[in-house]
Amino acid sequence: MNNFLQYFVFNKNLTITQDIISWKIVSFQPSQLEEANSMSKNENEQANDKESRTPWIPGFKKPTIDFRRPDFALPYEAPHKYIILIILFATIFILAGGIYNLTENPLPMGQTQTALVPVFKSPSEQFLVESLIAALFYSLGAGGLFMIRYSTRFAYDIRTSITLLILGIILAIIAAGGTVVMYDFKTG
Repeated sequence: MNNFLQYFVFNKNLTITQDIISWKIVSFQPSQLEEANSMSKNENEQANDKESRTPWIPGFKKPTIDFRRPDFALPYEAPHKYIILIILFATIFILAGGIYNLTENPLPMGQTQTALVPVFKSPSEQFLVESLIAALFYSLGAGGLFMIRYSTRFAYDIRTSITLLILGIILAIIAAGGTVVMYDFKTG
């Protein structure tokens, strides 16, 4: 082992013998290592072509095959928070009947001889105030669900975590209950 360097070298041709990629332990003297590094690219290709057993058309370059896996990495960051807020507000606007309000131009609020009525008694029509109340309930529900999710960030601060969790659950229940009561008042 005097004056010898041992290297683990992967066989360049990727010779597959009995379904196992062959590895070789090669010993180089320092002078041989310098000669191997000084070899030009063409000499390496010619040496590989001579060692290769695959038939190929003379005069044409033999294609090289890369056995690395392709890299299908997802983007590192999630979409920007403003894009998420815009999508959330657009969804609440559509669900609350904003498009209906723009196209039909409904009355702001109904009235009877004794009082004002904020909810129209038909499921096919609505007042302007009714869509604002629905948007308020949807916003409360989205805020409650966000608080429930945000409470998981405070795993080591139990008081803050439980406070956010309870507040989020209360907001989500108020939003769901208010929406159901409004729908029952509308259809009943």
